[in-house]
Formats: sequence, structure tokens, C-alpha cells
Amino acid sequence: MNCSPPLALQLDEGQCGLTGLPFLAADNDTRVNLALLAEADDHFLLPAQLPVPFTLEQLAPAVDEDGGTDRLAGLAQSLGVAAEPLAEAKERSDGWLAGRCSLNRLSTTEPFLTALQQDATLPATTRQTLAESRIAMVGLCQADTLPSLQDLPDEGGAAPYADYLRGARAFYLADFDEADRLFALLADQPAGWLAETARYLQARVALNRAQVSAADEYGFYDLSRVDKAALQQAWQRLDAYLAAYPQGRYADSARGLYRRVAWLLGDEAALGGQYLARLQQGSVPFSLFDEIDNKLLAAPDKPMTAPPFILVQDLRLMRAISEWETRWQPLNSDQLAAQQGVFAGAGWQPYWDYLQLAQRYYVQQDLAGVLSLTEQTPAQLPPLLQFSRQMLRGMALMGLARWPEAERHWRQLRRGGVSAAQGKLLDLALAMTLERADQLDSLFAADGGLAEPLLREPLLRYSAAAPLLRQLAQNKQLPRAQRNTALFTLLYKDLTRGHYADFLQDKRLIGPALGQEPFSFTAFGKLPRPDGYACPALDETVASLAKATNPRALNCLGDLLLQQGWDDSPLGVKPDASVLGGAPDRFAGVPQGRLSGYRQVIADQQAPAEDRSYALYRAINCFASSGYNHCGSEDIPKTERQAWFQTLKGTYGKTRWAAKQKYYW
Repeated sequence: MNCSPPLALQLDEGQCGLTGLPFLAADNDTRVNLALLAEADDHFLLPAQLPVPFTLEQLAPAVDEDGGTDRLAGLAQSLGVAAEPLAEAKERSDGWLAGRCSLNRLSTTEPFLTALQQDATLPATTRQTLAESRIAMVGLCQADTLPSLQDLPDEGGAAPYADYLRGARAFYLADFDEADRLFALLADQPAGWLAETARYLQARVALNRAQVSAADEYGFYDLSRVDKAALQQAWQRLDAYLAAYPQGRYADSARGLYRRVAWLLGDEAALGGQYLARLQQGSVPFSLFDEIDNKLLAAPDKPMTAPPFILVQDLRLMRAISEWETRWQPLNSDQLAAQQGVFAGAGWQPYWDYLQLAQRYYVQQDLAGVLSLTEQTPAQLPPLLQFSRQMLRGMALMGLARWPEAERHWRQLRRGGVSAAQGKLLDLALAMTLERADQLDSLFAADGGLAEPLLREPLLRYSAAAPLLRQLAQNKQLPRAQRNTALFTLLYKDLTRGHYADFLQDKRLIGPALGQEPFSFTAFGKLPRPDGYACPALDETVASLAKATNPRALNCLGDLLLQQGWDDSPLGVKPDASVLGGAPDRFAGVPQGRLSGYRQVIADQQAPAEDRSYALYRAINCFASSGYNHCGSEDIPKTERQAWFQTLKGTYGKTRWAAKQKYYW
């Protein structure tokens, strides 16, 4: 999903898909928890500038494909490939390719082109023809689109390259017998790129032959239809390749294909063991977490045998389950107790202890029990577990509204040795705690320790009281953008909550220090009114309202909101109660849309005809053309809107507003 995760300590998949926090949380995407476990073992590294919360796209390291494309283009052009067919190949390569065809991208041509470039026995024209033929195949996997390769050069040293291209073409067309025959010929060539590649591709041919009948037209697999004999052959060929080339070009890929074989065989014990071994070897690519999620952890209630996968599945089963989800139930205490022996036997007892704590917090919602279990800190806990325990303790303190203790807890953790991402999470936790405790002043104090604009903005817009906004708008130590936000919020809420005298005073804070008239409040009343309804300058309008209810002033205030496009609050929609900015708004008064002012004028039988008819006209059009109110939050019955229309057309039938109004909604 293309969205920004909410600033919250518990993430709801309905808010922005499943995202991530830098501790072992039930609400994390399973791939996030896998990545955190791998990072704890020094086999994965979270990006340095990771925001909190973060999306999966932000967690996965960026791939520099442009540099690879430029290098490949230079290689192809050095062999004589023209720019136009290369550009066409790139366009096909960037498109949607599935199944075997997903392998036929521009990047996979580089080893072949490199081998051509390094083969000094081939004439330049022969290298060019072979290179052009390979580029012409990119992104094409159908018999009616793939080049026929009938006229490839077969003389001398060119023949093996031609056989390779024909074998690749047969592979993409699922002609596995022909591909197997050609790659077998190449595997017997003298040692070199062609021989190694052919030996590797023999294993891929057997693997694809094994699964071709198992996949339907949509790519879903029926594992009961897998060709087990071909799978056994694929396993043997992988063994043979790795025996011949233990450090070969495709060694990592070949080892990874063992996992594919195990999955197609339905051997989940072998598959889990291979994943576990790979997680403990060297640097782990993020794509492995995707693979584990898809192939091993597909169903939340599938039994696991290795503690890391049990841990991830257990946390997943602690999430709040949607009311329409009936396939599984939250993890209960008995199920968790039955797993203790597995964790203890693997030396993972502290992780089982953490699962007990998490189950108490997320499933039982026993916040007092969480506090009791975290009063003492076990010695020599892994840092990830220690931090995760402390997060649950702080969240339990917040859940019990023990705000001073929660504040001390977050500040103490922040002073300890935490990662950059964990520090951002603690800043968020502290901001939410002080917001809910109505202690925003301390957050914005010079020593408050919360300088992050991303956290300050929602607090200014949704939670701050008028005195704090007034103070911050004049604080020259703050960045101009934050002072602007504070002042705009102050003025906007003054107007829409009826603090008219305050508005006139606060408006004086607009000055050179904040730029030249940065707010639209100063321009209203100076602009021509195309509808012909005259309004004085805004100060005069507001001054009238500060003294008494004034029909024209109410209409003109409504027109300010209309003219500036403020029917939808320019401050945005107030976040959910679980999100930063979702605590009760400390700014006094109830926000009113412009329909509220129009209705006051409509109810005033003594209002001048021009003002009352204009209010009727505007109120009716608040429901154009959907029938839903876009000028406020009131739900007005259609009978009342019909009465407005009849009054406008009857009592005020000679006014310009009645003439303009043809419908009601």
C-alpha cells in the first residue's frame, strides 16, 4: 500500500497494511520480526535512516539498478549492439514477466555478453550477431514472439554459444527435452563459463519439468501434481553442480534451489531446516524473509519446529483478529506452555519467557501482570529481548494511565544504549505519553528532548491548547515552519470555535518574523466577490461577532471558510485515539463548520432578507450534489433541506439567490 504508517505503538493492518516497529511486536509484519531476529545475530542490518514506524519497502535495502543498466548498455554497445534494440529490450524487461519468463530480463544477459567479449577466438562480426540475438530474446517467452535463431553462426568457436541461445529459447518455451539435450552437450565442453552455466541450467530444467504440471494458469500450485522423479533428478543435478563448482558463479542460487525442491516435495521439516541454516550464514538478503513468509509461514496456525519460526508465528497469533476471521483463534496460555520444551532444548528459554509476557499483554491484556513480570530485569538478556520487554512495560504503564511512571521509564530507556530506530520509537512513546498526560509544555521546552518535526506537527495541529500555541508562535528558537504551524492552528481554531476576541489579538502575531502575510486571514475582504454578496474586511467581520451575533458577519465568516477551501479542515483529520495526536484536543470549544453559522441566520426571523436568503442559498448548496453535508458535521434530514428550499423560493422568491437556486439535494 502506498501510504504512511500511523504514528502509533500498536499498528492496525487497516490503517496502512502491516508495517513495522523496531521491537518484537505482535503487530509487526512477520517479515519485520524475522529481520529483527536476523539483525540480532548480525546477519542483517536495518537501514541507518529508517523512520519509525516503517514500511517493508523502507526496511528492504534499495537496489541500484540504474548503475547495472548503464554498465550492461556499455557492454552490449561494445559488442556492436545498437541503441534502439537495447532500449526495446529494456522496455520489455521492465514490464510484467512471470514464471520462467521472469528470468529473461536484461540483467541476466550480462554473463553471456561478458563471455563473448572475453572470447578472443571469435570474429567481431560473430560476437555482434550472437550478442544481438541474446538481446532480441529479452522479455519474450512465446513461440510467436521469440526469435527463431535459425541463422546463428555455427562455425568454429561460435557453435557452443549458438547452442546456448537455442537451449535458452527452448527453456523459455517449456521445451525441456530440447533444452536438456543442448545443455548436456555444453556441459561436456572444456571448463569455462558455458560449461558451468550449462551444468547449472540442467538442474533448472529438471526443476521446471517437475513443477510444470503443478501450476495452474494463475500461478497457483497443486503440490500433489508435482513430478517427484524430476524433482529427484533436480536434487541430484544440484549436487553435481556444487560438487564441480563449490564456489561457482551460481553456487548461492543452487543452494537456494534446494529449498524450492523441499517445498515442492512438501517436506516442511527439510524446508525449515534449510531456512534456519541460511539465516545463520553470512548476510541475509531481505528477499529471504519474503520467501520464508510465503513458503513456510503461509498459515498462522501451521505448526513450526524451530524456535525462531515458532516465535514469529506465535507473535502473529497474538494480533487482534478481525471479526470476520474465523480460521484461527488467538494463542492461549496452554498452547504456549506446550512449546516451552522446544525453546529450552534449543537454548531459547529467554525468548519463550518473552512470548509469555507478550501473550499477557496482547491477548490477555493483563497490564498489571505485565508490570509484575518486568519489575526485575533478568541478567544477560539479548539486547533485542531486553528492549522488547521494556517496550511492553512502558506500554502497560501507558495503558494504566500511570503517566509520570511511563514518562520516567521512556526517558531512562532513551538514555541507555539504543539503536537509532529504537531511539525514534522511544521519542514517539514519550510524545504520546506526555500528550495524554496533558504535559505538552514539557515536550516543547528547550530541554524537553523532542526536536523531531514529524512528532511535533500532529501535537501542534490536534492537541495543543491555545496558550501553548500562542507561546510557540512567538518562540524564535523554533524553526519558522513550526512557528507557522502553531500560529495558523491558533488563528484557525480561534475562528472556528468562536474565540473572536482572541482572534483579533492573536492576529497581531503575524509579522515579518514569519514572512509576509503567510496566512489567508489577512486578504479576505479585499478581494472582489463574484456572487455580489458584500463582506467587510475580516477584522471588521470578527469584531462584529465578538460583540454579538451578526447575520452578515456569520455569513461572511462562512464565506471565508468557503473561499479558502476549508470545509475540509486544513489541519487534516484528527487521528484515531491510538495514534499520536489522537488524545483529547486541549483547545477550548467545539469546532463549527460554516453550515452552523448559516443555520443561525436561517433561525433568526429578524435577519435582513438579503442575509437570510443568502444563508438559505448557501446552506442548501452545502449538500450539492451528493446529498451529504460538506460544510460541517451536521446530519440534516431531507425534509429540513426541502423546507429551506421552499422558504427561499417562496418567502424570498424575488431575491437573486432564489433565482439562482433550481434544486435541493
